[in-house]
Amino acid sequence: MSDNVLNQLRNKRNRPTVEPRQDALVPKVQPEPQTEEQNSPQETSPVPATDNPTATPADTIAELQAELEKYPETRRHSAIVLEKDLDQELTRFCKDRGITVEVFLEAAWTFANADNALLEKITTEAKRRYDQRKRVGQIKRLITMLSNSAK
Repeated sequence: MSDNVLNQLRNKRNRPTVEPRQDALVPKVQPEPQTEEQNSPQETSPVPATDNPTATPADTIAELQAELEKYPETRRHSAIVLEKDLDQELTRFCKDRGITVEVFLEAAWTFANADNALLEKITTEAKRRYDQRKRVGQIKRLITMLSNSAK
């Protein structure tokens, strides 16, 4: 019976394979000689055409890498811990506008950094919140220590 179950499991793994797809970023070359009768405007495609219709994948990668270099480099930062109500409010705000909390934080920093008075107000509030978080951590640690010693 166990051999039968094992064979059934092995047979389930042997799924049919799908043929590999063409690279969607590399335009297909369709040699079509133009005659004088075919001078009508051609339809536009939703994918932007490249300068070189015979581009190879290496050329496409090079073009994409060149375009990527125009944008600022990003780096993953630590997870953000927020007050529960503030997190829900901020998440809803960003979701309604089609942005992420991280991108909103970047934009807010950009504007706050340009205004010293606003930056000082934000820093004062941040210090108050930081002290509050430290106290919450101390209280939780004391509760854990006292509950463990009572056992």
